[in-house]
Amino acid sequence: MRVGKFIGRKGRHAAVAPGHGAAVPDTADTTEPGATDLTPPEPTLPDPTSPGPTSPEPMATAVGNVSATDGYSATDSHSATDGDLATDTVLASGTPGAPGTPGAPGTPDGDNTTGTALPPIAPPRTLATDAPQVGDHLQPLPLPRLAPTTTSLPGLRADGGLLGDRWLGAASLAGQSHLNGGSTAQDAYQFTLSDDGSLLIVAVCDGMGSRPLTSQIGATLLASLLCETARTVTAGQLAADPRAVLGGILDAASARVTQVRTAGLPGLTDRDLSCTAALALLPATGTGWAARVGDCAVLRLAGEAWETVFDRDGGPVNMVSAALPHPTPAEVAEYAPLAEESPGDCLILASDGLAEDAFGSPAVRAWLAERWSRPCDAAAMADSLRYRRRGSHDDRTALVVWSRQLRNG
Repeated sequence: MRVGKFIGRKGRHAAVAPGHGAAVPDTADTTEPGATDLTPPEPTLPDPTSPGPTSPEPMATAVGNVSATDGYSATDSHSATDGDLATDTVLASGTPGAPGTPGAPGTPDGDNTTGTALPPIAPPRTLATDAPQVGDHLQPLPLPRLAPTTTSLPGLRADGGLLGDRWLGAASLAGQSHLNGGSTAQDAYQFTLSDDGSLLIVAVCDGMGSRPLTSQIGATLLASLLCETARTVTAGQLAADPRAVLGGILDAASARVTQVRTAGLPGLTDRDLSCTAALALLPATGTGWAARVGDCAVLRLAGEAWETVFDRDGGPVNMVSAALPHPTPAEVAEYAPLAEESPGDCLILASDGLAEDAFGSPAVRAWLAERWSRPCDAAAMADSLRYRRRGSHDDRTALVVWSRQLRNG
């Protein structure tokens, strides 16, 4: 029996992804609130010398409560600062010479002290893609801005290849909100094998938007420490007491983040490094297990059918009730077994930015199911996340593990 809740199934009409530039009707996308095109104000770049911004105003909807020792509001959400607005919004055009673009006629320019308009900036060279554009009224995107902070993460990371006897593909793309505002991506992923080779270990972490200058440090550090800590575990130990094993890994990795911060980053607090996390341990045979703290997702894709390993209540994905580091990670974590894989299955660890799109859009699910129907190399993984969807502004990260049978077949 499969574990988790059915998400959706790709329809026959969506078996072939549409060409890039063609809008795809998506009923799940047309019912989101505030479906009005907005042009954002000129963004303010973060000050890399600042000790860190204050927390944003919480969102109105809370999901669960956390203890007073957490230091986190039950409504602390990535979307509060990531720009993942609850609207079907497409941002202003970046076409050279378009109104609102630096150097365009009639557009104020902060660098223009003489009153003479700067020449328009040519759009960057890019690569063609078949990735769909989901929803109506999608406009050209503005030119991307890079984060000036030295703690920034790459705007694109991708991997693909064999790890042990499984094929693993992963990609992380900076969200449109970060590219518009010149702030850094905050997602991280990591993978490894146990020391005895009996377990594949994968992790995805997502920094909290309320700490845009520093939480990406925590996400990167925690993803690496989760995998490093789990290396000493064997498949036999996991099978004997999976919750204790996973809880021990979470406790040890969280404590090590605090130790590193205290020794090397004395000006920061644990909350400055706060992030959510998903971790999975996959034995060569038998039942794997997953754990998560916060809003990262663990999904199963079998052919055209999607399932979620951790149940959700149907509300927004990006509502965070707990994050790491935490005084007692094992107590706030969720745990779930992973059914033994069948031919064609994929296990997917995802940040909330990608999970929200998959939960909310049949067209996105159809596109990803088609792209991930066979193992992807690094370039194909990156291209699979290049779809556009109204209201999708957060970072997108997916780590996909294909079944051995599919790779060998």
